[in-house]
Amino acid sequence: MSGIDNKEYETLYEKLEEYSESDYYPFHMPGHKRNQRNVDKSPYLYDITEIDGFDCLHYPKEIIKERIEKVSEFYKSKKTYYLINGSTCGIMSALSAASERKKTVIMARNSHQSSYNTIFLLNLKVEYLYPFYLEEYGMAMDIQPKALEKLLVDYDNIDEIAAIFITSPTYEGVVSNIKEIAQIAHKRRIPLIVDEAHGAHFGMHNAFPHSALEYGADIVIQSLHKTLPSLTQTAILHINKQSLIEPQDLERYLRIYQSSSPSYVLLAGIDRCMDILMKDRETLFEEYIERLNTFRKNCKEFRYFKLFSGLGQAYDYDKSKLVIIPDSRYYNGKKLYYAFLNKYHLQMEMASEKYVIAMTSVNDTEEGFERLYHALEDMEREIRISMRYRQIYSDKSQNGGNVQAYQQEINDSGKRMHITYEKAVVCKKIRDAYEEKYDMIELDMAKGKISTEFIYLYPPGIPILAPGEIITENIIQNVKRYLAQGWNVQGLSDESCRTIKVIKENWKPFRFENI
Repeated sequence: MSGIDNKEYETLYEKLEEYSESDYYPFHMPGHKRNQRNVDKSPYLYDITEIDGFDCLHYPKEIIKERIEKVSEFYKSKKTYYLINGSTCGIMSALSAASERKKTVIMARNSHQSSYNTIFLLNLKVEYLYPFYLEEYGMAMDIQPKALEKLLVDYDNIDEIAAIFITSPTYEGVVSNIKEIAQIAHKRRIPLIVDEAHGAHFGMHNAFPHSALEYGADIVIQSLHKTLPSLTQTAILHINKQSLIEPQDLERYLRIYQSSSPSYVLLAGIDRCMDILMKDRETLFEEYIERLNTFRKNCKEFRYFKLFSGLGQAYDYDKSKLVIIPDSRYYNGKKLYYAFLNKYHLQMEMASEKYVIAMTSVNDTEEGFERLYHALEDMEREIRISMRYRQIYSDKSQNGGNVQAYQQEINDSGKRMHITYEKAVVCKKIRDAYEEKYDMIELDMAKGKISTEFIYLYPPGIPILAPGEIITENIIQNVKRYLAQGWNVQGLSDESCRTIKVIKENWKPFRFENI
């Protein structure tokens, strides 16, 4: 962020204050886009503790209880809960409640790190569901119901399965067939928990998919701050009326994972967001959908940039996520991300290897969409000019050597790695592996060893490797390439990612052809 990061600040507050006055446009969460309606007072005015007349989040009896009951009625849930520790505490509470008596969870491999942290804390056994993988874009797609059906048919002891946990929609907006997955789970009396953090707007307009709650998921967790006008760290959790998980079991863990001093600023943010939805959602979403559809329609004219639509590639898709895929000869994800940021002052949500994600919400303005369109239009024009220049230069060149060198440079800049969902070779539970004695060895020498650490790219925080799994050659090479291209690799205790902790016991390296 030129002009923002290059200056020294005494406090974070000062830096935020200057940034708020800049012209950077937020195509990222939170969904209020720093533009909440009719709010111009200091948040300090609303920051109180649990004083008389303002109820208690953990044991609500007055205004919080009344408001939550109205919200539950709005969503047609058995019970809805306000979460001030984000979707993370909802995910951890749901998994904990489900696994009190049974200790195995079936989980989508592309789940958020908070679910893996819960698996670690509770020392659960995990069976993974692997999403369909779209190699063309390097993107994980939906969980196939038939994959779940096969896993359950082949599983030795169905009675030990505590829950099925999947993420829908994904960061990129890919939606799974929740209705069929729920039917498969419930046929065997297994609860389905859905991380719908990125789908808090689902069911608010027919332009978006239905919520997993409507399709029978037992517990659904939604991050309000991701796609709705609410503050960061605010979320809600719904229990379905037919849920196999009881409210009292869930509430026990919500009191554990949520702060004992809940922020009334965040509670008010949740409640205001709910009030807006219950009163004005038709007007809000009609204007928003019109802007979104116009933008998507206009972008069809581009030749070197396209928006992912999910058509024919996913069960369903959330079109509020603008997944911008550039022609790889001219841009990779990171190069495009920084072009938006530095040249056009458009802050994207994230960059992946082959695309950039711009998150939108009801609070995005017409000006914001226009700025994003004109940035793409400008970059498209630059590519066309450069192509004409190279063609002229090629016609004048006898051997084309310089042109070939330039074209090779373009091709190299567009090379992508692929996060392939190879099946993990699991040897130990995550917690058991983490607690083992370990050796710290060079990552290059770790093939065939058993990791005691996580490795993941952030965002989105989905593990490439988890404790207790065999380190494969593919994992090693992927990590090295990610580092070479400047991606944010996290999880290892060695922040340089040159070394990794592996189990110390007398495990001989595995010698499988596929690792």
